[in-house]
Amino acid sequence: MSQATNPPKGVLYTVATLSLLAALIHLCVMPEHFEEWWGYGMFFLVAGVVQVVYVPLLVRWPNQTVLLLGMVGNSVIVLLYLFTRVVGIPFFRPEAGEIEGVGIIDVCATSSEAAIVVALGVLMLWRLAGEWTTMIGLVHSAMLLVGAHLPHLLLLLALL
Repeated sequence: MSQATNPPKGVLYTVATLSLLAALIHLCVMPEHFEEWWGYGMFFLVAGVVQVVYVPLLVRWPNQTVLLLGMVGNSVIVLLYLFTRVVGIPFFRPEAGEIEGVGIIDVCATSSEAAIVVALGVLMLWRLAGEWTTMIGLVHSAMLLVGAHLPHLLLLLALL
């Protein structure tokens, strides 16, 4: 396999570690969410299990489909997190419409998931990049994008 189609193992292992971190957090808070409502608990159970199962898929078969599934799945979780912190819990009972608070542990999980999305996006672009200079430019662009949104996240945390 050529360098452009074989993603670097270090990035794959980093994404795998972030996925396990997010999964561990979801599984740790799952019992308290089951106490609130079975639907909330099931969400955290399914999210945690899927994030654990994703790790061997990513490390063993890092093809475009697996990368895309990781990007989409983690993006959905991040967007749901932001939605529940800004707009409120969507149409799910019993706390529909209620705005959730922001905590350190959920920020850790969401930051991990956002980093997964960025890293997988870079890996998807890695397949398109034929030269190191192109890859370095893509990595710098991703870092600048994340860095540009860091003040927004900190402001959101300060306001909540």
